[in-house]
Amino acid sequence: MPVTFIRGDITKLNTDAIVNAANNELRGGGGVDGAIHAAAGNELYAYCKTLGGCPTGEAKVSPGFNLPAKYIIHTVGPVWRGGAFHEKTLLTSCYLRSLELARQHKCKTVAFPLISAGAYGYPYDAALQIAYDTCQRFLQETKADMEIFIVLYQGKRSLNTNRHRTTHFERFDDSDFLRVARYIRDNYHFSAEEPESEETSLAEDSVLKSAEKKLEIAPRSKTRFQMAGKPLAEKHEMKSAAAGAKKQSLFDRIFSAKTRPEAPPPTDERTANRNSPFSGKLNLKDFPVEETFTQMLLRFMREKNMSAPELYTEACLDRKLFSKIQSNPDYQPKKYTAVRLALALQLSPAETDALLNTAGYALSRSKIPDLVISYCITNNKRSVWEVNGMLEDWGLSTI
Repeated sequence: MPVTFIRGDITKLNTDAIVNAANNELRGGGGVDGAIHAAAGNELYAYCKTLGGCPTGEAKVSPGFNLPAKYIIHTVGPVWRGGAFHEKTLLTSCYLRSLELARQHKCKTVAFPLISAGAYGYPYDAALQIAYDTCQRFLQETKADMEIFIVLYQGKRSLNTNRHRTTHFERFDDSDFLRVARYIRDNYHFSAEEPESEETSLAEDSVLKSAEKKLEIAPRSKTRFQMAGKPLAEKHEMKSAAAGAKKQSLFDRIFSAKTRPEAPPPTDERTANRNSPFSGKLNLKDFPVEETFTQMLLRFMREKNMSAPELYTEACLDRKLFSKIQSNPDYQPKKYTAVRLALALQLSPAETDALLNTAGYALSRSKIPDLVISYCITNNKRSVWEVNGMLEDWGLSTI
């Protein structure tokens, strides 16, 4: 089942459960919390007093009382304190604990607000990404028969329009917002980036187990049981040695003599030199160099018949910055500077990818801001102001 962004008033949704971004005392407050308590009535306040509060990152459930939703799942998000106090882990836990409760209560439809992104100060872009990633991963890993909505309730007006936003549920409206939401849902892909710290070792361990299973390799030694009662330094040393031996053993087994290509027959030094690709004098023509970012940019300028002033004006770039780019063949731009230039040049999606690749970038299918930009490029919305308007309409940082 899908995860879908919608815009509306969460208290008016006729879903099996809505999630409340609550405080630790579960006694109502401002923002979404206050709106849900006001709409549910005094019975909710009385019921929440019996729940004994809720720790940050956890969730508790109550009836919906006067709301269209059958249940209210209360979860307490972290206050943003710079990111060094496990805020991401706690925020991820809010979504997971809420979804686990929804599944226990056999909910088929669940609606979330954007937890912690209001008064608790969590950066909006990051909060939006965590919400979507976590819900998608939950559905993928549990195979739950559940439809999840992430409700963006905001009164911001985009840069390129004066139309007012309605605050009621408009799931089937043909607005730009819902078209982008459908585009994100259809094109989203989990990030292939390496996890960090402890998660990295867990991921590596999962890969090793999978490889062992496929190759019918014998189970690994129970090193962790051998370390019981050892001093901390000795434990660490044993663990490191075991990990190295484990990986090396697996490597040797995967790339055994049966799977390795046979070694070429020995040759004398003259034959080796004659066959070497580096024999004789090196010629730079034998090593063609791909276009740099600046070289490709200038080529596109010529092909599109655009002058430098036209380009940096359309890209909303400073003239001095563009002069630096133009005069330095090896200039390394920032990602969204390159995106602005691609938009100004009216490049096709393939041409945009090519230009970004020369600078080592790509529009990620796992990042919501990049998916919004990709939607604009795919649908021929090429003005920087128009793209920024769309990003602002979602509450995202502009380029």
